[in-house]
Amino acid sequence: MKIALVVFVGVIVVAVVAYLLLFPRNTFISLSRPSGGAVTFSRTGVSVEGAPDRFATNGFGHIEPYVSRLLVPTNHFKCLSMFTPDGTRGFGFDARDAVVHACLMVEWRQESQRETAIRAFFSSLGIAPSRDYLAGNGGVSDATRVLEYPVTGSTAEVTALTKRILKELCGVTPAEALDISYREK
Repeated sequence: MKIALVVFVGVIVVAVVAYLLLFPRNTFISLSRPSGGAVTFSRTGVSVEGAPDRFATNGFGHIEPYVSRLLVPTNHFKCLSMFTPDGTRGFGFDARDAVVHACLMVEWRQESQRETAIRAFFSSLGIAPSRDYLAGNGGVSDATRVLEYPVTGSTAEVTALTKRILKELCGVTPAEALDISYREK
């Protein structure tokens, strides 16, 4: 009985050490599911995200109800993302404490012109970035420029801005397919 207890405790200790080594702080491992969505593992837990809502045509025509939900003030963190089905073109919003931010990411070494266009677009609207930093991507510590801009306005105004961002900064046309995800935590 004592040997079984010692072995059990040993296995638990090894499991905890392996967990801490596999998941250092600020590390996330995401696995895509065949049906869409993802499972993300981190030091603090596991999260399961459902598949996005897929709109095969006229993606722009489906944006407004999601923006309306995003703009309702709550104490919860909310996230809205709109991307083409291949995941290469699009952007997202986040909202917390009734403050909404447009979040755009750029591989700044390869897309310097796109970064310049994003900055010029928001500057022309009189909006300065609320956050501007370099983030890691694929093991490269400063590969991705993250630009967040505060957004205000009515549902119609934010929807119109969303469509402009998708069209002018992300190269998405109104008739294209969009995958739209909305989450509230």
